[in-house]
Amino acid sequence: MPEAAAGGRALFEIYDEGFDSPSWGGVETALWHLVRSLREAGVDAGFYRESEGADLDALAARVERERVDAVFPLVESALFEGAAWRRLPGLHARTVRIWHDVSRLSADLSKPPPCPVHADRPASRGEPEAEGCVAHGAHPGGPMREVFLRDLPWTRCFPRRSVIPWAADHVPAKDLHDPSGPVVLQLGKIDTVDAERCLRRLTGAGVPLRVMFATWSRRGREARELVRDHLGGGRRIEVLDSYDIRADWERVFGGASLFLLPSLFHETFNFAAAEAVQLGVPVATLGEGGNLPRFASLRAPTLDELLDRVVSDGGRALEPKPRPATGWRDVAARYAEVVREGRHDG
Repeated sequence: MPEAAAGGRALFEIYDEGFDSPSWGGVETALWHLVRSLREAGVDAGFYRESEGADLDALAARVERERVDAVFPLVESALFEGAAWRRLPGLHARTVRIWHDVSRLSADLSKPPPCPVHADRPASRGEPEAEGCVAHGAHPGGPMREVFLRDLPWTRCFPRRSVIPWAADHVPAKDLHDPSGPVVLQLGKIDTVDAERCLRRLTGAGVPLRVMFATWSRRGREARELVRDHLGGGRRIEVLDSYDIRADWERVFGGASLFLLPSLFHETFNFAAAEAVQLGVPVATLGEGGNLPRFASLRAPTLDELLDRVVSDGGRALEPKPRPATGWRDVAARYAEVVREGRHDG
């Protein structure tokens, strides 16, 4: 059995595609930079793949054998289903659930419903799970610990919670905004019929577009095919099929007038919006959008109203929101505390 790591030892679950997938998204961005920063802070941090985590008994044995202090499964892990935690209490006691999406509370990733129990009074440690709590099926009482990316009302159902945002300083602080440049448009988070309406409205108004896709979603893949059908005919559309933001940040956001992100999802963070702000490009999006108001210079309640604003001024009159003050070193320092809270004494 290895010795306990002086700075703590942690394991993070990643999707089987790893970090070489063309559908790299926010989870991969977060875990790549978090683990690198944790290692710099002295935490022995590593990964295991989703298929490996499917065998909970093997995972529990590894945690015990390697004296792991904290395990960070993906939010959709089988660890959080049913009553598995009753059978593997040692594993769950060292488990930390990062809420990178709200799928455990809202199947379509829309805003979780308000909780009639904890709307005015957050849950307290040690109290029994309340009947009528909207998070009842997600085991809000633990025994795992919870990390949320923002203090929102639905997080208050969970008594063992920390609020630790992600960061965006993996791209440099730049001013790439050009009011006369193209609109960077991300598709894949609205219905395909609405994505087509969005394209027709913007190209019909002569708005130059640089389009990227949330390719991890079915809607994103459908949108990519849709955009290909709109190429040509004098339409000014540049397509970003894939990119690595670590190296391609200027290709994505350089000279952009606006980052347009129509999303029906309850975004727990949204890296593309954070990266746009870090690079000095204003963001426009729909409605509340979870964490998106933190980054959005323009919000509208409906897609038509949002497109009206974009067509009328294309972001020329908008200023980007202030850059996040939190960097990855700050995030890692907070996570190091979470890891050490679960110190393996066995």
